[in-house]
Amino acid sequence: MTTYLKITDGLKRSLGYLDEDDSLDNGLQIRMSSALTAAESYVQGAIGTDVPDFYTSDNNKPLYTLVCNALAASYLQNPVSITSGAVVTVDAVTNAVIGQLRGRYAKELEDQNGKDIESEQTDPKD
Repeated sequence: MTTYLKITDGLKRSLGYLDEDDSLDNGLQIRMSSALTAAESYVQGAIGTDVPDFYTSDNNKPLYTLVCNALAASYLQNPVSITSGAVVTVDAVTNAVIGQLRGRYAKELEDQNGKDIESEQTDPKD
């Protein structure tokens, strides 16, 4: 898993802070950074990591940034979901954006391989 985002890529603003706000203590900045890393890991795990530059391309970076910031903000606002192992469902909008990125990812993977990609669940050989 590779991290592409920093807390100044929208997470601070989505939580109501200015990027240059010095009033944030170090602990909160570390929590923000950890939540963003966890969100990127979740999103990349849900989509895939085999297409080089997928998350940094001009077409995909805005959606990737949006969904990661939304998920990280949710982690920060619901810290019990990380520390206690309690299940917190990913909201419908986040699921929709991840679904859209999955479609784009599958298309790029197909273009890269020059053939259709089928999941193991729909493999006709089974």
